[in-house]
Amino acid sequence: MASLKFDENKAPYIDLGKDYCVRLESDEYTDAKSKEKAARELRETPEVRAEAFKELRRRLQEEKSLYVPIDDDAYLVKFLRPCKYYPDSTFALMQRYYRFKLKHPDLCDDLLPTTVKHVYDEGLVFFQPLRDQHGRRILVLEVGTTTVTNSDYPETPCHPA
Repeated sequence: MASLKFDENKAPYIDLGKDYCVRLESDEYTDAKSKEKAARELRETPEVRAEAFKELRRRLQEEKSLYVPIDDDAYLVKFLRPCKYYPDSTFALMQRYYRFKLKHPDLCDDLLPTTVKHVYDEGLVFFQPLRDQHGRRILVLEVGTTTVTNSDYPETPCHPA
């Protein structure tokens, strides 16, 4: 069973047993294959990145209600990558993120590995010890134990006739 532990620097990691663990990685991929994939799938080229950072920072400086570390590239890239470096959609994502945090402090405040340790201890979330063929981590969520049978739902066609 996976368990949450802390290393000598007090950084959290998930111990999967048998010398496997999952920890946050801050290193950027620098090999040619990863860079090509990022350019193809995320539009992540030096030119696009530079322009996206510049425009996003401009938008954030104009928005007085958001307190964001605009000089922290590592922080901003967490929003830019999922939006494929489009500043407008990144800015909208950041607004939604902060609105959610304000609306649901019970879910967001003190969200630390130590406060959700029970999730790992109870086996609700666990990681596969090995990555897939593309180097991605595999996360498994145990979301319920109820078995649903076909008799629980009336038969209806997928597409209306």
